[in-house]
Amino acid sequence: MPFLLYCGRGDAIVRVALLFEYHGKKLHGSQYQLGVRTVQDELEKAVSAFLREPARVILSGRTDSGVHAQGQVAHFDCSDQELDLWRFAWALNGILNADIAVKGVQIVPATFHARHSALSRLYVYRILNRSQRSALIADTHHFVSYSLDCKRMQKAAQYLVGTHDFASFKSSSTDQGTSVCNVHRAELLNLGEGQLEFWIEANHFVYNMVRIIVGTLIEIGLGERAPESLQTALQGCDRNLAGPTSPARGLTLVSVTYPDEFQLFPTLAPFRQSEVGTLEDVKG
Repeated sequence: MPFLLYCGRGDAIVRVALLFEYHGKKLHGSQYQLGVRTVQDELEKAVSAFLREPARVILSGRTDSGVHAQGQVAHFDCSDQELDLWRFAWALNGILNADIAVKGVQIVPATFHARHSALSRLYVYRILNRSQRSALIADTHHFVSYSLDCKRMQKAAQYLVGTHDFASFKSSSTDQGTSVCNVHRAELLNLGEGQLEFWIEANHFVYNMVRIIVGTLIEIGLGERAPESLQTALQGCDRNLAGPTSPARGLTLVSVTYPDEFQLFPTLAPFRQSEVGTLEDVKG
């Protein structure tokens, strides 16, 4: 499916998907909160200003204050208008503050839902493990000055793969959804020069799950607990069995995966005004 540059004729309601990124340092999370800057509020203001009508933007999921995103996805519905998506993307980035940027815009079927259609989400948690702090990556990495044993941490991470109850890695009793998650990928990468990355992909995440896992892995890397203790925490379903919640600054939502039928953002090549489509391309 090509990127479509026009939507909405007559009385049609058209669903539009957004692919965007943000730096979470000055944002109070993704979900709307009264009186503070959030991703949802900023996007809704920008979209509404361009469309000149109220718009409700639905995100693929929630991120906390201080958490970043590289490939967050959202959708909104627009009514009775022609929307040049090439111009729209540029306009949004002109309206939005520098810490939020739209990367792609696409017409999607009405059956698409940014949250409910998602199959999995991929996160990365970045750690700076060296004796002194950094002036360049302090906002995106959790600084740990004591030496970490990466082999112990990677051994522990392997216990995460598969379907487990992550109740021990949930920090809020207000999260009433299921704590059973299917983890497709969990691995620690050593990039050198003290930079470590923990990558995890799952069909579902409970509140603060990644940050608590990383806090547990750091204790394992420091030799304060055994790698097998992570498996024990999984089996015990008790928050006291897991480690502390690591800081939000190290966490980034990398991408969200959707069914192939939506062909969502097949390329991130720059829009060209010659690439024009209509609603018929969606109905196809």
